[in-house]
Amino acid sequence: MAGPDAPTINITFVNPDDSKTPIVARVGETLLQTAHRTGIEMEGACEGVCACSTCHIILEPELYEQELDLLEDGALGEDEEDMLDMAFGLSETSRLGCQVTLKENMDGAVFTLPKATRNFYVDGHKPTPH
Repeated sequence: MAGPDAPTINITFVNPDDSKTPIVARVGETLLQTAHRTGIEMEGACEGVCACSTCHIILEPELYEQELDLLEDGALGEDEEDMLDMAFGLSETSRLGCQVTLKENMDGAVFTLPKATRNFYVDGHKPTPH
């Protein structure tokens, strides 16, 4: 996780109710870490280890393509693809928030939270970040 002295960028989350929440994010954090630090309702049931789909996020098409260009072989990893298969409201530009690391070129980016998530917990448990 990026420390409090990390460079910052401005990003916006589009919430499930279509309201927008602009926040200041730290370069080097994952979207999931940023969401937890700033109170954005992104679950992350597996606590960010790419073992669930509850941090599903939708990227703008141009940003999604930029991100793919930076990935090894220009494609998502097998673990992320497997978890995305379980995501509610999957789109062509879906990613897992725990797998997207914020970079300086993401200043001004908009990230859309899906309308719902599929949580493997049946008792309503919501993990709290460490």
